[in-house]
Amino acid sequence: MSDDAESAPGGTGAVTEGTPVERFRDRLLGPGAVDLSVYTLYALAVAFFVFPVLWVVSVSVRPPGELFSYPFRLVPAEVSLSAYRRVFRAGMVTWLFNSTAVTALGVGSIVAVSVPAAYAFSRFEFTGRRELLGLVLLFQMISPVIIIVPLYTVMSGLGLLRTRTGLILLYVGIQTPFSIWLLKGYFDTIPKELDYAARIDGCNRLQTLRHVLLRPVAPGIAVVAIFNTVLTWSEFVLAFTVLRTESRLHTISIGVYKFQGQYGNDWRAIAAASVVGMVPLVVVFLGLQRYFVKGLIEGSLKGQ
Repeated sequence: MSDDAESAPGGTGAVTEGTPVERFRDRLLGPGAVDLSVYTLYALAVAFFVFPVLWVVSVSVRPPGELFSYPFRLVPAEVSLSAYRRVFRAGMVTWLFNSTAVTALGVGSIVAVSVPAAYAFSRFEFTGRRELLGLVLLFQMISPVIIIVPLYTVMSGLGLLRTRTGLILLYVGIQTPFSIWLLKGYFDTIPKELDYAARIDGCNRLQTLRHVLLRPVAPGIAVVAIFNTVLTWSEFVLAFTVLRTESRLHTISIGVYKFQGQYGNDWRAIAAASVVGMVPLVVVFLGLQRYFVKGLIEGSLKGQ
């Protein structure tokens, strides 16, 4: 009898649809609303980072008279490539070559030093291991700007000022500590049973690293490569300090700085040089994107 009363439409236990306020609340807090909120935040974040890039591209193709026109229009009424022609006449090809050489050699050297060092920290137990790891991290916490004067003195004493080699050595010394820490985390995620199996098959330590562990740690190497490529390509302070008077060795960051004058800045040329300088980074990221995303997902810092 009670069951019939509860299931009957007019019974006291009948399920009601709720008040309009409750229905609105359920609709507002439902899964669809949460997804909409998340996608809205994503859209705002993308707009926040993409708009400055679009603005720089827009400024680079504006004619001189339309640079500060009002009202602002993202798409100029007339497209002019005069800023790009001026940038390439000023030496853009040389700047790109120098930046490519410094970045390729610097990042390659950083990876070559960081991979075996991270492997040793991850797999070997030796006296002072923790202290040495802490010292490596301590070096990363010191800003190069703070030690720029002693660095300049040391570089001058070694005869490395105004040389591409000196700049590359600076980048390797400054960016290697963080790369070691990052790669050590990836090596920590690889089971040590792989090492044991390789040793049983007759591999030594170097062969184990080269033939067995490099493939699973490849996403981490890609992350380190992209991270250091961006830093090295866009770095200005050290490059300007080391190469200041050697114009034939200037990199893209110094080249952009040349369009800033004491009495005014050529914003169109600065924007054009910035756009040209961004293209190689985009190409590198697209080429390593698959490994980069995989590395961000799988990698973890598990310092011991």
